[in-house]
Amino acid sequence: MKESLFTRAMVREFGNIRDILRLESGEQSELAAGQVRVKMAWATINPSDIITISGAYRSRITLPFVPGFEGMGHIVQSNAPSLLPGQRVLPVGSMGAWQTYKDSEAQWCFTLPDFVSDKEAATSYVNPMTALLMLTEELHFTPGMRVIINAANSAIGKMLIRIASHLGIRAIAIVRKAENLALFDDFPVESVLNSSSPDYPQQLAALQRGGGVEAILDCIGGEESLSLAEALMPGGQFIHYGLLSGQPIPPTFWRSRPDIRFSNFHLRLWVHGHEKALVQRRIDEVMALIRDGVIATEVVAEFALADIHQAVDAVLSGALKGKILLKL
Repeated sequence: MKESLFTRAMVREFGNIRDILRLESGEQSELAAGQVRVKMAWATINPSDIITISGAYRSRITLPFVPGFEGMGHIVQSNAPSLLPGQRVLPVGSMGAWQTYKDSEAQWCFTLPDFVSDKEAATSYVNPMTALLMLTEELHFTPGMRVIINAANSAIGKMLIRIASHLGIRAIAIVRKAENLALFDDFPVESVLNSSSPDYPQQLAALQRGGGVEAILDCIGGEESLSLAEALMPGGQFIHYGLLSGQPIPPTFWRSRPDIRFSNFHLRLWVHGHEKALVQRRIDEVMALIRDGVIATEVVAEFALADIHQAVDAVLSGALKGKILLKL
């Protein structure tokens, strides 16, 4: 394929991803000053991509757009002196990973070390950066502190547990199904709780009677957030970073615990709020944790871009427990 030609997944209206996602082909425009053209190699499909396509964030999204917040590739053309053709990069800062070529501002392209593979690099941004930054930037860290992590069987939940242990933080994992309890036999957790168990409220109450946990990392929201607050120590920290329940945190959360130090964490806001050099340093830290085995992403399936609808079906089915990659 000539470098001037491209294939992309395109969204021209919000809605169900199965109904509106289309593959398009075309020719690239001239590369603007300060930009680089990246031949994308791999991209991921994350829940945040599907939520964005649904229109949940339509107030800050302009149609049409190419989805995909996470992926990696090689620079094939550069109009920026700091980046050269042949370099492997993460082009972040905007959507657009689900296409064969992505034109990106040089300030949003971050270089990769040789010791990380292409597939490792492609999965190194959304979950690993979120996990690392929440634990080292958002969390008010004290050695030996206890932290509750819900949806712990998710990819980011497992990363949070491993990074927390690496930092000397004791993790209490929460899952929704009894069959997920055994997933953590080899994980460095203090305990694993099943939120569907009849004695779950008593377990949270026991944590509170024991002094409570110092912090909670919540990606579910809704009534789950309200329940978790019962286990938080006075003045404890509650970091909210996802809404898997689809329900907002109820107002009674704040009325019942006005002492809680509450914050939302959004990777995009953190990255856009810091200088490129600092973001690159934190990405380098993620790469070192991948090299050392602290961070690992299980890739369970790969699909060509031409088969993106099958890839989407696989993600939505929930049958594959791990990351699904698009080969570009």
